[in-house]
Amino acid sequence: MRAFLQRLFGRRTAASDGGEGFKGPRGMAKELEERGYHRLPATFQSPTLRLPIDKGKWQTCSGCGRQIPVVDDLEMQSNGSLSSPGTFTYVCPFCSHCHVGTQRRWDEDLSAQKECHSCGTGLSKDYQCSKCGYPRGWMRVSCPFCGNEQPVFAAHFVVCCDLFTLECVECESRFVSPCIC
Repeated sequence: MRAFLQRLFGRRTAASDGGEGFKGPRGMAKELEERGYHRLPATFQSPTLRLPIDKGKWQTCSGCGRQIPVVDDLEMQSNGSLSSPGTFTYVCPFCSHCHVGTQRRWDEDLSAQKECHSCGTGLSKDYQCSKCGYPRGWMRVSCPFCGNEQPVFAAHFVVCCDLFTLECVECESRFVSPCIC
């Protein structure tokens, strides 16, 4: 455990070990990147393989007419189960048009979000940002494979969890970041 904490919060390395002195959080970040770890908004993730995307589930953006990835909406039923109302939500990676199908008012993490993950504007009780239009839970993330930045639905980011799926419109790779809660 001590070794883990030293690696996480910094450690002194002996010159005889080829070390360069104190290795703080920035030094650790550089080391992780050099080892191929993916930098995510709140954490690092071990290297993963590119996954293929399924464009069959993509929809047409009503702002620019291009095919884009969307997130299927969910509703909470009276018995606590989740079901799909057949609607979807998206922020277009090409024109930034925002479309909300069914609001997820039942989601505690989304309700706890106080400011827009994209532009930082306060949300109060609004479901969408008054400045940029992003719905709660949406933010921009760089594709770990090609670096293209695009919007993703990151439902747990309010608790610093990098849970999201990115279907990159640039390199057509799918990246899944699992829940760390």
